[in-house]
Amino acid sequence: MKRAFSGIMFLYLLTSISTSLKAQDNILGDFSYLYMEKLIAVAKENYPKNKVFESRINVANNNLSIAKASWFDPLSFNYVNRTNIYNIDGVNSSILSGYFLNVNFSPASILVKKPFQVKNARSEIVAATAERDEYALQLETEVKTRYTIYVQNLQTLKLVSQRVVDAESTFTNMKAKYERSEISFREFNDVSTYLTSVKESKVAAEANLLTSKFQLEELLTVKLEDIK
Repeated sequence: MKRAFSGIMFLYLLTSISTSLKAQDNILGDFSYLYMEKLIAVAKENYPKNKVFESRINVANNNLSIAKASWFDPLSFNYVNRTNIYNIDGVNSSILSGYFLNVNFSPASILVKKPFQVKNARSEIVAATAERDEYALQLETEVKTRYTIYVQNLQTLKLVSQRVVDAESTFTNMKAKYERSEISFREFNDVSTYLTSVKESKVAAEANLLTSKFQLEELLTVKLEDIK
């Protein structure tokens, strides 16, 4: 009986290994570069932190516009209306009358201060753009990593699910043999224990798949099912 049982288990393990190797040959079957690029595009469009960098660039552009428009701030044009002023004797005490143009010019402000303000504003744009581009690369890498882990967990679940199917089939056969007293209780219990083990592995694989899915969707801010 032991020899028969050993032969059955050997064939079962051989079948399981063959099934696993066949599945591993198709490990990239669920991996799609096109779909991954879609995920990256969605993440760059939706992820809140990426929008923060875009806002910083907009602020930097506005500051540059303000700095350029302030070139003429040191030039002050004043129009003064001088009217005739008469004293108590009726004599005009005002020497000049009419409108006068008063120009206040600050060479230091125009030649020194304003160029630095414009330069700083341009530097803010360059820095904000560089930060956005750097984060875009980091976000892209993170999406690729999480997507790869998700596909890996998906394949793992398929492998474990197949093992459960094979183990259930073996358990059914061995149960029938045990009921006919063709195998011992210990041999039947070993098969039952193995079935429980692979079922637990399937539960763990399902949990890992869901976790990796949620982690990927965190970057997308939408569900994977909504991205076609």
